[in-house]
Amino acid sequence: MTQLSLWLACFACIVASLAYYFRPQARSTQLFGAAAIALHTLSLSQALFSQDGFNFLTIGLLIAAIGNAFLWLSNRDKDLSLLIAIAFPLTAIIIALNAIEPWNLKQLHSESWGTSVHILIASVAYSLFTAACGVGILLAIQEYQLKHHRLKQLLRVPPLQVLERLMFEFIWAAFILLTVTIATGFYFIEDMFAQHLVHKTFFTIASWFVFAGLLLGRHFAGWRGQLAVKLTISGFFLLMLAYFGSKIVLQILLH
Repeated sequence: MTQLSLWLACFACIVASLAYYFRPQARSTQLFGAAAIALHTLSLSQALFSQDGFNFLTIGLLIAAIGNAFLWLSNRDKDLSLLIAIAFPLTAIIIALNAIEPWNLKQLHSESWGTSVHILIASVAYSLFTAACGVGILLAIQEYQLKHHRLKQLLRVPPLQVLERLMFEFIWAAFILLTVTIATGFYFIEDMFAQHLVHKTFFTIASWFVFAGLLLGRHFAGWRGQLAVKLTISGFFLLMLAYFGSKIVLQILLH
């Protein structure tokens, strides 16, 4: 049953992606997106129950589900159809990897409610940062095309000011959650520097400083445009190294 729901969710994401690309304004497209997210969430819950825990692939499934939900909601009053059309196929790949389980991954299961809350908050933060990074990339491309007078090649995206405001809304929300994630990690997880978590802790804190600097620069110096996008992508890259990089090394390469 879990395998079937995963493949159905994978197929639904591909169909929704095509709908957002070719018919972004159609009401049915929003329904396709909602159905894909619903099937994704169903398959995620079944995967978690069947595995009695989670691994880094199921965490990726959770992050993708939350991120797509945020993009779907934001798309209701802003045209983010192009970004969603890119996000859904990437989600389909994550879902397919969960369905075929190419590696024998270690299950991470904890009876501590505090650790579970920590993981949930971290997943929401990662999702928001992923959405902010996607919006930032669109912002950078559109700004580049405007500066080089390639008006006929402009992407199907909202105006620069709208994209920039949305990017910083995502960053602010994600930064607050990242701060809570770090705090709960130190509180609930014993010996964070002795449980093969030293790289994760280092890169997570480094990412926190990058985003803190960006938000301070935005507030006091009005940082925007390409500089803001570069810092957003840099902080996001550090955050992905913190989680996925360490998991790949520990669970696949050193397995």
